[in-house]
Amino acid sequence: MSEGAKLGRRDFLAASAALAASAAMSPAPAAADEGEVITAATFIHGLPGREDDLRDHLLSLAAPTRAEPGCLQYDLFQSPDAAHEFLRIERWKSIADLDAHKAMPHLRASFEKRMREGWTTQITAWRRVPHDVTRAAVTARRARTSDAR
Repeated sequence: MSEGAKLGRRDFLAASAALAASAAMSPAPAAADEGEVITAATFIHGLPGREDDLRDHLLSLAAPTRAEPGCLQYDLFQSPDAAHEFLRIERWKSIADLDAHKAMPHLRASFEKRMREGWTTQITAWRRVPHDVTRAAVTARRARTSDAR
């Protein structure tokens, strides 16, 4: 998590619902890639009455980010109850791709702008739990990975 308050239960539930909806709309990664895919949920807390400025700024990040290597999804959601609250759902092929994204000039400039404007950001990263997760499946997957090295 970066700046801002800790993730609360309400935020967690909102992120969970958005992640579920997002996953339902997005194609699943190939089985070989599934273990590496990272989903990031980012809460952006704006200022009441300034939601249009924040929304426009956040939308301006979509095109350059979607063009980045490893970006699978980059969608913005706005709270129907608090118009100055936003949630960004991102899916990346790997944690390395997400880290490279965070270092991009347009994103670094965005974080600087957010600080100047008084907007706060909370980021959490998630890895999907495959449906076949059992102790035996995990052990077999680890064995295949270590054999490949």
